[in-house]
Amino acid sequence: MALKRPLPALMGGVSLSVLASLGALAYQHLRTDALEERLLREVGMLTQAEHPRPAHVTPARPGTFGDAVAPLLPALLARTHGLPVPTAAETATLEAVTEGRAPVTDLPASRLEALERDRSLTRRVLDATHAESGGLPEDLRPLAGPSVPGRDALLQALLHVVEDAALETRLLVAGGQADPAVDTCVDALALSRELALGGGLVGQRLSATSHGRAWRVCADALDAASLPRKRQAISQLTRLHEGFPPVSLALHEEAVVAQLHAFRDLLSDDGRAALPPTWFDAPARPEALSRRLQWHQWVEDADRLLAVVDQPAEERRRALAALEARWAGEHLRHAEAPAVRLSPEDLEALELRALRSEALIALAEVDADRAEKGQWPRVLPTRTTSLVLKPVDETQARIHSCVQGLMPDPLVVRADGPPALQRVHDVP
Repeated sequence: MALKRPLPALMGGVSLSVLASLGALAYQHLRTDALEERLLREVGMLTQAEHPRPAHVTPARPGTFGDAVAPLLPALLARTHGLPVPTAAETATLEAVTEGRAPVTDLPASRLEALERDRSLTRRVLDATHAESGGLPEDLRPLAGPSVPGRDALLQALLHVVEDAALETRLLVAGGQADPAVDTCVDALALSRELALGGGLVGQRLSATSHGRAWRVCADALDAASLPRKRQAISQLTRLHEGFPPVSLALHEEAVVAQLHAFRDLLSDDGRAALPPTWFDAPARPEALSRRLQWHQWVEDADRLLAVVDQPAEERRRALAALEARWAGEHLRHAEAPAVRLSPEDLEALELRALRSEALIALAEVDADRAEKGQWPRVLPTRTTSLVLKPVDETQARIHSCVQGLMPDPLVVRADGPPALQRVHDVP
């Protein structure tokens, strides 16, 4: 007769079976083969990605912005190398002049001399925005490698070009050359857009910053421009507005780069060999199961974030708040896991860029409508829900933001004069 197995022995057998099953499940969960395959696929896709966007000039020049501006990068770097850091007072004066809060006579002679000396190079960079397709030069993209010499300096040099173009626009407006001023400022806004194409989250931030440097003087140039130039600008500004990349694209680039930084040492030998050469070297880190768990967690977090960042502003805020609450409530999260987040400051900067872009279009439309019909329109022709038109009197109207906290100072539109003085028949 077979001996009966004691209860503790039976329980021990069951426990071992359960542990073995849990171990198998954990092993399956912690395997990173699928993550590796996905990462390599996304690296290849983003490395070869093109950045089509509506060109703001007709005809556009063949090729991409990156190809057109790449030969100019050494000169841009040399121009900014060794420049003295401006004092707080000098920076404040430059901003006040550019935005029209101070006369151009307040500019130091040295700044005017530098503007004159660099005008040809600035113009060539602005002309590069006339390319039929966008995208930063490859070396300036996040996937170019973990440490590309001079990348940050070159991005700052492109930002400096926008600042120079904005100042040039102000000088043209002050000199009564409003139509050429619009030409320059529209190109400056186009360069601001290029910074957002393929530059990851850093590029989006620089784009928002540079757009803010140029938009106020662009508004003044548009207000003073001829009716035909206003009409042309409406089309150009609309194409620029439509060509800003979605936030999810920048965060996707950041997500892929962050994985390469944090987890490429976990790739197989074949996986590392498939990376771009600049990512071949993998830092030595502990080969721990917890790091594989971090990778899984990180990708899940990034996917949830990418699913909501392109929603309309209010819906996006609610969705991001819900995500943050969810993450805060997960007690088993690895605090040391890398994370891609969209900060409140980033959100506000990108929303403000979109609002200002809409406002410039609205200003040109309202001003052109007033010039043609002799009275302010009742509503904004753009039908935007983010802005509202408030006429002050027969000579002035204001465009206000409907979004609390954004664009607290309205754009002022001044009537150009009686319709009879406008060359309506010249409008294309």
